[in-house]
Amino acid sequence: MMPTLINQGTLFFTPAFGQQQSLDTNITTTEVEVCYGLEVSHAATPTTFTVGNTIFYTVLLRNTCTGTLYNPFVTVDFTGGELTNVPGSAGAFLYAGTGVIAVPVTATQNSPITFVIDSAIPAGGFVYLTYSATVTSATANEIVSTAIGAANEGSPTGPTISDGGIAVITRTPLSIVKTAPETADVGQSISYQFTIANNSGDPITLDRLTDQLPLGFAFTVATLTVDGTPVSLVAGTDYTVTPEGFFTLEPTSTVMLPVGAIAVLTLNGVVTA
Repeated sequence: MMPTLINQGTLFFTPAFGQQQSLDTNITTTEVEVCYGLEVSHAATPTTFTVGNTIFYTVLLRNTCTGTLYNPFVTVDFTGGELTNVPGSAGAFLYAGTGVIAVPVTATQNSPITFVIDSAIPAGGFVYLTYSATVTSATANEIVSTAIGAANEGSPTGPTISDGGIAVITRTPLSIVKTAPETADVGQSISYQFTIANNSGDPITLDRLTDQLPLGFAFTVATLTVDGTPVSLVAGTDYTVTPEGFFTLEPTSTVMLPVGAIAVLTLNGVVTA
């Protein structure tokens, strides 16, 4: 039901040689046009993944019209178990025109999970929902997560309005981690180690790896294994190091990483300063 503005005025007047009197105007009515609109967007950070990663998700519920929205909630499809909600990670924040404030949010335990936000959204306002999910498994190179936001129009029992948004994360074909000792003495032999994992669904060829080695590190030899099996490397042919310590690995023979394989490149040397 549309709200109506009802108005009536009163005129006070005094006739000549008489007492003050009053006269009411006619009653005017103005029907206020109220509209309801909800816009939902969904985003993920980071947008790439490997199994085991935790992804930070955001859902924005924006009131795009003039009527207040009540009982907002968001239902998230966790893509058949590929994503698992991190318990206690949800947070919600309301902008009502005068700044952003935290508002209560609760999450159901069953999948799909529903996040219930304890706040109305006024005209022009928005609610910002955050939550985290862990990549439990992945059958494809993309995981598409759908968030459906909904609210009641005009009152807690009004008609339901809804909208949806998707967030897409893409599998990282390769992951690489470099490690080194935390401490070392002058004259001590140390190693820089690169661990490279094929996270994709297809074999991957290692083409080239470069590294600017630090001053105070005297390089001696490089070794490479794929799933624990040594790969023959010839200094000056398969890898080179410039006088300034710029290392380049570019194998003359194909080095293939099968699906799920792990390659480990080790750069050995001595601490000189």
